[in-house]
Amino acid sequence: MARFAGFTDEKGNFEGQYFAFMSDATSIVVGSLLGTSPVTAFIESSTGIREGGRTGITALTVAGYFFMALFFTPLLASIPAWAVGPPLILVGVLMMRSVVEIDWEDMKQAIPAFVTMILMPLTYSIAYGLIGGIGTYIVLNIWDWGIEILQHFGYITKTTKETTNTHHNNSHSSQVNGVLENQHSSQNPNGKPIKLEVL
Repeated sequence: MARFAGFTDEKGNFEGQYFAFMSDATSIVVGSLLGTSPVTAFIESSTGIREGGRTGITALTVAGYFFMALFFTPLLASIPAWAVGPPLILVGVLMMRSVVEIDWEDMKQAIPAFVTMILMPLTYSIAYGLIGGIGTYIVLNIWDWGIEILQHFGYITKTTKETTNTHHNNSHSSQVNGVLENQHSSQNPNGKPIKLEVL
């Protein structure tokens, strides 16, 4: 929500984020203990921000309208499910805006994000999609952590990108030297190959 409001810096941080996250986490815990739906900030809340809301007064105003809507529950229940389709499409568009911010070169970020996006429509549940994505993220990091431990104790050999590139360059240099030697051997009248070093 802070990003939609323009309060975040280049790293995604904003002033007072600790208390914002703590209040959100506390609300979720208390809500689950009381048997209510998750008490948290949803992507739908960004609609109020897009209309100019920047303070807590916006949330209090919306809460007041929700309270008044309790007296019209029978009327609201008569609205067919397909009538809420357009708002849900808008919510999906807002959620897809964050896809461009995923680092697809980092598999530990790309795979959990992909699993989350796939599971949501397949399971008809946002919660199952989040569970799958978070679970995949945990498994990948545990796997990475286990590999580092095995490398530390010498059970497996650590292969770095630099070592791989050096081996590839040496192989390529040897192949080029061999080709040049064959060419110059056929052109040298003395029959002695001329070896050229490729740097």
